[in-house]
Amino acid sequence: MSLTIILIAVAALIIILIVFTVMQQQKRAVQLEQRAEVSRLTVSIDETEDLLSRIANIPITKSLMMVLHNRIMETQKSIKSINGDNSLTPMINDRANLIQQIAKTFQSKGLDTFRLPNDDREVLQMVQVLKKLKGTINAEHKRGRTNPQVYTNEIKRIDLLQIRININSIIKRAKIAVEAKQTGSARTYLEKAIKTLKAINSEGDVFVGERLSEATKMLQSLDQVRIDRQEREKKAQDDKSSTDLDMLFQPKKKW
Repeated sequence: MSLTIILIAVAALIIILIVFTVMQQQKRAVQLEQRAEVSRLTVSIDETEDLLSRIANIPITKSLMMVLHNRIMETQKSIKSINGDNSLTPMINDRANLIQQIAKTFQSKGLDTFRLPNDDREVLQMVQVLKKLKGTINAEHKRGRTNPQVYTNEIKRIDLLQIRININSIIKRAKIAVEAKQTGSARTYLEKAIKTLKAINSEGDVFVGERLSEATKMLQSLDQVRIDRQEREKKAQDDKSSTDLDMLFQPKKKW
């Protein structure tokens, strides 16, 4: 009887040990998942802060500024809910106050204030920032944190900025082609730029008007160069024909 009790007790201890081990493993797994999630959220905050530090030369609206700062605040709240870190509370409150301040005082910048850098490296960096901004807005929209109208407007603005960068790049390549006397390539670039600019629905847009005028004048200049060349070639051919006729019908010399 005592042996049976001992065996039962040993079995119970083994079961308790197994249950305890499983619970410990589950606890560690949860902790690992929490740390991984906190790490991911922290990276999200860092990336958003980096975006905020790199948009000085981009015309940003009040709505987009609020989306970016709200993303940081909501992510901080998520981290706090995961690990119970109360040290985040003052940071969350400060961010909420900043969002209120932005709502009251921030002045949106119009697209007409946009100026493309002359340095190609800076242009590339700006393209990368716009791409990241678009990804961030899409992510916040999927989480239900953005108003549908705000989402639509901000995506459209970024698309227009990307078009402006593309147009400037095309016209720049056209100028390089003209200098290299590659008129065929220059014409292709300019025709593409003009077609794109005419398709943009932005009446009164200073940028569109200036670039459309610039590209049109450059194309007209190429057309005039071609016309002048053709006239010179025709005149040369006419002169050659006249010379040949004169030589044919001139009096033959008698020897």
